[in-house]
Amino acid sequence: MRQWNKEYSLVRFLHAVPEGEEVDIYINNVPFYKGLEFTEFSPYVYVPQGNYTVTIYLEDTQENPIVNEKIDVNVNELVTIAITGESEDIKLLSIVEETEVVSGSNAKVRVVHLSPNAPAVNIVADNQELFANVKYRDVTPYIAIPAKEYTVNVEEARTNRIIRQNQVTINPGRIYTFYAVGNIPNAQILQSLDGATFMN
Repeated sequence: MRQWNKEYSLVRFLHAVPEGEEVDIYINNVPFYKGLEFTEFSPYVYVPQGNYTVTIYLEDTQENPIVNEKIDVNVNELVTIAITGESEDIKLLSIVEETEVVSGSNAKVRVVHLSPNAPAVNIVADNQELFANVKYRDVTPYIAIPAKEYTVNVEEARTNRIIRQNQVTINPGRIYTFYAVGNIPNAQILQSLDGATFMN
């Protein structure tokens, strides 16, 4: 594990705009990351506490930004900032991550719904409902589950119709966020290890 300087926060970005072009990210007009692709995470970067302007352009341009928003960064946090929406409705969503690691044979999991045209969903693992009625741009709380392999169904909350099925492996002592991205019928699930997994 790496040591975490808790006088700062660690911040990364996720490109979750379906079929969106690659983008360049600036914070207070300083380049942060270049060429972020759809479904890609930028690396975590230390950012001091403060209020920042995030400007996002299509790659290799610096006019007509697709996003120009203020964000607050607190101290001692792990944050994923998702670029969400479609065309004229692109917004940032700050997603604060768990900082306490898990002990024993369990792991922590949660779900973030970033699929613009998908309905509210239920998340069912091995026939057990873990999360119910998760709507677009919702971030669920973390829950602890045993570490093992699961068959996970993403079901339409209203009808229980299966939208997506994934086989996932959950390892002990890990913290996971599952991001639903893309538009139906091409929606997909990104299984991401949160930053605290690598820090102490």
